[in-house]
Amino acid sequence: MWDRSILKSNAKVALRGRYWTAFLVTFIFLFLTEGFQLVNPGFWHRFGVFPWFSAETRAAGNFIWSFHFGWLGILYAVFIVQPLVIGVSRYFVRNHYESAEVETAFSGFRWNYMNGVGAMFITELFIFLWTLLLIIPGIVKGLEYSMVPFLLSDNPSLPGERARQISRRMTDGQKGAIFIFDLSFLGWFLLGALCFGVGMLFVLPYYSAAQAELYLFLRDRALRMEFVRPEELCLGRSGAQL
Repeated sequence: MWDRSILKSNAKVALRGRYWTAFLVTFIFLFLTEGFQLVNPGFWHRFGVFPWFSAETRAAGNFIWSFHFGWLGILYAVFIVQPLVIGVSRYFVRNHYESAEVETAFSGFRWNYMNGVGAMFITELFIFLWTLLLIIPGIVKGLEYSMVPFLLSDNPSLPGERARQISRRMTDGQKGAIFIFDLSFLGWFLLGALCFGVGMLFVLPYYSAAQAELYLFLRDRALRMEFVRPEELCLGRSGAQL
């Protein structure tokens, strides 16, 4: 079993000397995914925290909010936001090992773009449909598929069905702990929500780095238990990225 305090400590280490680059990445991401909503008065009334999604997925919103902007918003969410989710996930995973470049956040547009778009679209659609069943099933599915963006960030060619299957195995028996892990950041997000949510910009790099640490732990566990083969995630036998 993993210890959330250790994951948080590892996240702080990963950000040491790199925080402002990570801050820039999350700022750009939020600007590109949420910036167009600033003209919507309703935006300022929804700074709630939804801890069953990763920082990237939560910031990207979901189809409920996309529908507010009609088909243009849906297309933007599918073809722009979701590749950014994958790219930002790749940035924070790479940042664990070395100082990652800001350009890494846009890598979802460069490598097997359509596979990533399709995999994320179906995944988010499943979560949305399950959310219609009194919310709770959607929370469970959100937790169950929370590793999908990270898996696609490791291997952009991984089929969506396989990514969801691996994510289910990785989070099996872990969803409660993951929920508590996310919930442990609630105080930070509530504090960050002050001043029209500006403070949240400073919390998200830490939270995103911690999510990447959780993924890396669950990924190593999955490799040891042979839920997934190293080559499926473009990893060497030692677990290092090829």
